[in-house]
Amino acid sequence: MRYTKEYKESAKQRLIASGGSHAKQHGFGDSGMSELAAAAGVTTGSLYKHFGGKADLFASLISAELNRTAQMYGAIDPTDRAGSVKSMTAYLSLQHVQHPERGCPLPSLTSEVARADQSVRDAFQQGMQEIHANVKKITGSADDAWTLIAQNVGAVMIARALSDETLQRELLAALRRSAERLLNDKTDVHPGHHA
Repeated sequence: MRYTKEYKESAKQRLIASGGSHAKQHGFGDSGMSELAAAAGVTTGSLYKHFGGKADLFASLISAELNRTAQMYGAIDPTDRAGSVKSMTAYLSLQHVQHPERGCPLPSLTSEVARADQSVRDAFQQGMQEIHANVKKITGSADDAWTLIAQNVGAVMIARALSDETLQRELLAALRRSAERLLNDKTDVHPGHHA
């Protein structure tokens, strides 16, 4: 049976979406191609029809996941301070810690990207630059954007490694307060103007 171009593209997007969720929850390196295919409800052969191999799939997953994250930050109105603070600190939720499959790929997959081949690292770098550009619109500063990204990702990574939920909550609350201070320091600064 021959499939239409639209069906093939839809299958590829399902592979990327479900593969991304699976990889964020179980790790990409520890997931075999058969597991990634099963997560998408397709055969391993179908996976190889869409991607040249595991590295190609990983680069596509990283690109799609980081693009989704960049779009989410791009949708935040930097002139709405209260909304910006709420959106940025929502990242530091216990739900995000407990459900990596639904969240940002950075806390789950960054260490694997660091050991991946160049195509994966290139996809990661491009996605990070887009995320940084969108967060910079919110913070008004390139340095503050990197600070906010790194502290939030690091907090989620550490919280996931903690076994005590009380400690997880303490860590997340401390980092939410830190993010709020950083963002609220920008209250009197409007995009394009410097205080």
